Amino acid sequence: MRDLQGQINEWISRNRQNLIRCPYQPGNLLITKWSCRRRRLKAQKEDLANVMSGDVMDYVHRQGLSICLTCDALKKAAA
Repeated sequence: MRDLQGQINEWISRNRQNLIRCPYQPGNLLITKWSCRRRRLKAQKEDLANVMSGDVMDYVHRQGLSICLTCDALKKAAA
């Protein structure tokens, strides 16, 4: 049985064309284009006018989504 890291590396190599590096996530994060698109759509639908409302987890969630509103990583990946 292959180790988990080997399976992950194999999946990444097969799906590299669908991945982008998220410029706003720590650790040089690879994210699928589909996930990136979904985050941007979710950011457009949520009320991000006051990211400070709610508890700490709401703040973290809204702050992360607010970055996605102006991100152009998908456009750069398409170029």
